[in-house]
Amino acid sequence: MTTTDAKPLWAVGTYADERGRPTPWEISPDEINRDIGVATHVLTELGVEGRRVLWCSMLSQAGQHWPYVCGTVLAGAKLSCADSTYGEALRVSMFLRLMEYDAVFGVTPALLDGLEASGRAPADVLGGVRIVGAYPGAYERLLADSLDPWRLALCGPAVAIGRAPGGPAHVPESEWELVDLGGGRVGITSRLPRATSFIRTPIAVRGTIVDGGIVPDPVAPPA
Repeated sequence: MTTTDAKPLWAVGTYADERGRPTPWEISPDEINRDIGVATHVLTELGVEGRRVLWCSMLSQAGQHWPYVCGTVLAGAKLSCADSTYGEALRVSMFLRLMEYDAVFGVTPALLDGLEASGRAPADVLGGVRIVGAYPGAYERLLADSLDPWRLALCGPAVAIGRAPGGPAHVPESEWELVDLGGGRVGITSRLPRATSFIRTPIAVRGTIVDGGIVPDPVAPPA
């Protein structure tokens, strides 16, 4: 096939492979449109309509998060965005001080470090939020602060989101399947055609498959 014969792509995303190495994957217009549809359904089921939602992520994760950014608006919620970094903690704190949020997705250890360094206790900042979606490392710290976070995990090219506090995080089952590869290793398989094939593809997050979702292995804070 020549270059001029190639089908146009929506973008080239990046995910972390089993060793945590950045790995590119091609994303077609058809699949990003499907992903926006399923993200809208997930957020509608979580009851965010008419409320404010904050997504914390990185540009390198746009392939995974863009469907949820669009889905937030399509589900009838009001959208805010921030990076999931130490330096963005002040922006996140400002948002939550000035406005009432129903959900904050994408809390990372770096964000919590930034809040603490600025003199803001994470429990004070996030305590009034109904859904606090936290990645491994941040999840355990919020639990220790007597909060009830929801699990969030980047499962290669997909985002896994909890359906209740303490429950496993699920990828959209119409598009993806998480696979137990043994020894805590997890793979992902795409259920529908995609520009890049995923068949039991090993991913960086490790954990246990529960009811089709993932309970990531606990990540202890650095000593």
